[in-house]
Amino acid sequence: MGNNGFRVSLDTECPIYKAHFPERPITPGVCIIQIANELLNTLLDDKTELREVVNAKFLSVIDPLETKEVVYTFSKIIRDESCGSLKVSVTVASETTVCAKLSLLYDIDD
Repeated sequence: MGNNGFRVSLDTECPIYKAHFPERPITPGVCIIQIANELLNTLLDDKTELREVVNAKFLSVIDPLETKEVVYTFSKIIRDESCGSLKVSVTVASETTVCAKLSLLYDIDD
């Protein structure tokens, strides 16, 4: 993937899918956000702390039985030193569908 994009394979055997939901597994929104957090830390080679989910639009269910991979693309990363924050925009998409759009706000340490 490019500098701001990550391809993520979904593991249908993950215990999360057994609980959410056994008959029709879907990727929980909190997991979608947590993956974005971990990928941002990889992208920045730094540890950031999520302050706020400013906006989360879940546009399509991510079913690991139907969607084997998703791509996380970080389209905006704006550092605001004056208030010690990082504003991030993330799109999560399958091969054919935009699944989620996230606007996240992080605390940054100097």
